[in-house]
Amino acid sequence: MSKVKSIWSKADAFLSTTRKLILNTFTVLVLIFVTVAIFGAFGAMFTEDEEIDTENKVLWFKPIGVVVDNATSSAPSFDDIFASNSVKQHELDDLLKVLDNAATDESLAAVYINVSELGMYYASAFEIANAVKNIKDNGKRVIAYAEDYGNAAYLISSQATDVMINNYGQVSAFGFARKREYYKDLYKNIKLNYHVFVAGDYKSGPEPYTRTSMSEEDKLAWNEYANPLWEKMTNMIETSRNLPKGTMQQYGDSIWDLSIENPETAEIALNVGLVDQIVTREELRHWMFEEFPNEENDKNEYPDAVYIYEYLSTIEEEEKVSKNKIAVINVEGAITTGEATYNIAGSDTIVSNIRKAIKDENVKALVLRVNSPGGSVLASELIINSLNEFKETGRPIVSSMGDIAASGGVWVTTLSDEIWAKPETLTGSIGVYGLIPTLDGIYEWAGIQVDGVSTTKAGEWDSRLAMPDYVNKAIQASIDNSYDKFVSKVAENRMMPYKEILAVAGGRIWSGQKALELGLVDRIGNIKDAIESSAELADIDDYEVVSYEKPMDPFEIILSELLDNLDVRVNVDKNIASLLKIINSDYKFIDKEKDINIASYCFQCEFLEAK
Repeated sequence: MSKVKSIWSKADAFLSTTRKLILNTFTVLVLIFVTVAIFGAFGAMFTEDEEIDTENKVLWFKPIGVVVDNATSSAPSFDDIFASNSVKQHELDDLLKVLDNAATDESLAAVYINVSELGMYYASAFEIANAVKNIKDNGKRVIAYAEDYGNAAYLISSQATDVMINNYGQVSAFGFARKREYYKDLYKNIKLNYHVFVAGDYKSGPEPYTRTSMSEEDKLAWNEYANPLWEKMTNMIETSRNLPKGTMQQYGDSIWDLSIENPETAEIALNVGLVDQIVTREELRHWMFEEFPNEENDKNEYPDAVYIYEYLSTIEEEEKVSKNKIAVINVEGAITTGEATYNIAGSDTIVSNIRKAIKDENVKALVLRVNSPGGSVLASELIINSLNEFKETGRPIVSSMGDIAASGGVWVTTLSDEIWAKPETLTGSIGVYGLIPTLDGIYEWAGIQVDGVSTTKAGEWDSRLAMPDYVNKAIQASIDNSYDKFVSKVAENRMMPYKEILAVAGGRIWSGQKALELGLVDRIGNIKDAIESSAELADIDDYEVVSYEKPMDPFEIILSELLDNLDVRVNVDKNIASLLKIINSDYKFIDKEKDINIASYCFQCEFLEAK
């Protein structure tokens, strides 16, 4: 027995020593790595930027990530090393500033564009496409390349002077399809009962829980938004490419048949006239060397280039210094309670920013920039309450709708003196709904009984039991009441009869152009137009524009620089990444700590982000 103990003791000692050795080695390596990175971070923070030379260089416009109105900063975390949690945000204004300046910059040899890895909505895509068109119209050469062109990427790239595609690529500009999964039969099969409460005939968000197919109302609303957008998009492409009208529609309708005859989809795009050349990456590099040779005269290298943010740093803007200020407050992402992060418009952050504007007497007007599909009714109302406090000071509020301002994104604009939208803005969806799952069917199937006592009738029911009729009616009354408040708010703001707003509400989506015709917005234009209009309403001639960001403490700033300098990313399987995104989401339509979250959210909006 003692020999056995001795063997196990030696094994345990060996394993313990090995574990400590590995752990200590790893710790030392990490400490060395972090120390070097910290010194690098400090060096980056205090080193002067070198002057950027643009003479005879190609502007390399290849943003990877997503287009946003305002890049949201949050407290950095070492979790950011996981690629699934790290999304590069590019502010639309920065991208447009770069392209607009390039159009008249004689020092640049050309502009190279690849936006195939840039996610954006279509209002932004049209603005970027027009900026590229402006470069070409000014006589400067624009070369576009991609390995696959989606709708937005091809819309932008089609405005270039030379459009190239990889030999294994495809032009996938096939218009706007909207497909959803419908779970009614699934929940019936697994005995999970979903109780849906809706106010608005066109509020299609809960349909996957109540139907097995898309409703006619949903089809109508979607087609009336998407078809004019597709027509505008194809007209712009066909005009730029000198293609007969209807080419894009015919291409989308016949691509499968054409692919049977010729499986080389890049050749199909070339034959139709959608691209000018088919190239491999190597052929593209050699072609660009012939057209724009680099200083080293090395054909194995791309042209001497200046990159987006390098070029942005060379653009000198006249700094406006004025006692008068116009505050821009961003509502970007799903509206929820809590702090703002990427794609989440946290009401706590937004209210805090509005409070800063209220306290600053030099702020003469407020521009609310909305790029949101909506979200929590409570969070939307918290924002409205704070805006009301600003309005009571006698200063004007102007709303500027970006790509999307729907559902709760409309709710937060209902105190505005003016509402601006882009022609392609997705807006409307004025409706409310709620969802509550109950487990009574599953419990009955499993043979589980739930029983007990409660001091009040209100506490008798929980989600493990069948929903009583009085609970069902009470929740529906709450939904109807929220909808009535929503319609009333819009009607009061628009100075229109309640019935007129009710007729165009119902959860139905509209384009910004159609919303103007219906009286839901006042004018068509971008955020600059809205800012200028707010200055007129405030009766000021000179002003500076201020925006607010969530402050970071010194440690967070250092950590942010550290992570940037580490430049480490761990690729995560896309399915796991999606799961992590759901698990880590701050937004919950159903919160177990609350009986129900009443939401005003536009699910149609989720289908419009594209590359």
